[in-house]
Amino acid sequence: MSTLASSTVRNGQQLVLTIEKLTHGGAGLAFVDGLPVFVPGAVPGQQVEVTILKHRGNYAEARQDRVVRRAIDEIPARCQHMHECGGCSWQNLPYNKQLTYKEEIVRETLAHLTPVDEELRRQLPGRVLKIIPSPQVFHYRNKLELSFGFSTMRTEDRDGKRIYFDEDPTIGFHRPHDWATVLPVGECHLYDEQSASLLADIRRFLQESRLSVYNPKIHKGLLRSLLLRRGVHTDEHMLCFIVNARKKELEPLFQHFMRFGGRAGLKSLLVVEHTGIGDKPEQPVIHALLGKPFITERLFDLSFDISPFSFFQTNTLGAEKLYQAISAGADLRRTDTVLDAYCGMGTIGQYLARYCEKVVGIESHPSAVEDALTSSGKNRIANISFYKGRTEQILRDQLKPGGKYAFDVIVVDPPRAGLHPQALQAMIAHAPRSIVYVSCNTATLARDMGGFLKAGWELRTVQPVDMFPHTPHIETVSVLERK
Repeated sequence: MSTLASSTVRNGQQLVLTIEKLTHGGAGLAFVDGLPVFVPGAVPGQQVEVTILKHRGNYAEARQDRVVRRAIDEIPARCQHMHECGGCSWQNLPYNKQLTYKEEIVRETLAHLTPVDEELRRQLPGRVLKIIPSPQVFHYRNKLELSFGFSTMRTEDRDGKRIYFDEDPTIGFHRPHDWATVLPVGECHLYDEQSASLLADIRRFLQESRLSVYNPKIHKGLLRSLLLRRGVHTDEHMLCFIVNARKKELEPLFQHFMRFGGRAGLKSLLVVEHTGIGDKPEQPVIHALLGKPFITERLFDLSFDISPFSFFQTNTLGAEKLYQAISAGADLRRTDTVLDAYCGMGTIGQYLARYCEKVVGIESHPSAVEDALTSSGKNRIANISFYKGRTEQILRDQLKPGGKYAFDVIVVDPPRAGLHPQALQAMIAHAPRSIVYVSCNTATLARDMGGFLKAGWELRTVQPVDMFPHTPHIETVSVLERK
């Protein structure tokens, strides 16, 4: 640990620090005379040279410049892009160490961030169970989004205007904190084993077709991104080119995309119109050049049609482990009525429907509700229904306590921002036997946990599940019971 006084730490200062632990969000943590310094990309045991970027009074943020000494248990990363890409910043840690750190992060986050009295906070880490590992450590993702762009971009000011010189069109990932350029990648060890050959084909496609590449600074250029999806259990593959053009301009260009039509397992070759400024198309117009505008995937004995923008767990085999943990936590009875809030395309509810009398799903995204209705019909699940709208609004207006349904168990899987305060209060008002809270953000879980605990609920267990090896992301299944 450095002997410098924390008051002397200043922006731009260079220091050599020893990383002591990993924190929520994945940054390494070091100390300068008691001042916490967060260093993204660093791992425990490393000695790193850093530059202080922001001193925020009670802590500081730093950039890692180089590793002075490696950690004892550090291993070589499999991917050559790890340090630049930022997508899997823990790849130089043995997998058993990753699991240990994730368990510790869940315990510490609950102990420090749950807004309840100190005595109760001290009890929460003891409720955390041993983490469930991912069935696959590499090649586990069923979805990958790559960006077309330029590896370099120069600017000049001429006559009061900024001119952009984009160079070296390529495909890859946006670098952390730099969305103007794209890091060229030749492989991704998180997607399937064929990603390297596909990316090589894409580069030849760029050279030979000479189709323009989108520049996010001036909003011009054709090719914006490439979305890959695959069915892990079905071996069905989708290639989806997202482009900045309308149908009239696109039709003469479809022949260029058809060169990918012969790839093994390809069931869906799509071109999607996206002429908006934002990163995601709000109302995508989809052209199916080959097959249908979806692929099929299975979870257990359930079948789901997945379109380019469907809400579906990214780790198929991990999702099955997650859903088993949800089912175990819910401990359903045949007579139970279950609320599946923030249900997406209804995969959790459809899995649980076999164990109870009725499942009611709530989802705000119209396309996700359509997917849920289609898949539940395809799977012949008769005891499930869906409401379209925000959870807090549906529970306030259509599914009030004492109304149509009395929920015995509530399963909730909110986005990273966690529960809307009104949704949390509505769930408490329904007074179910138990609440199963599925979270992808332990910090907002801790915040919401405080609301339930203060209302008289008791935390029974927190089950971490590793859905994203080599990243700091942690999924948890928490079970709360009424006292």
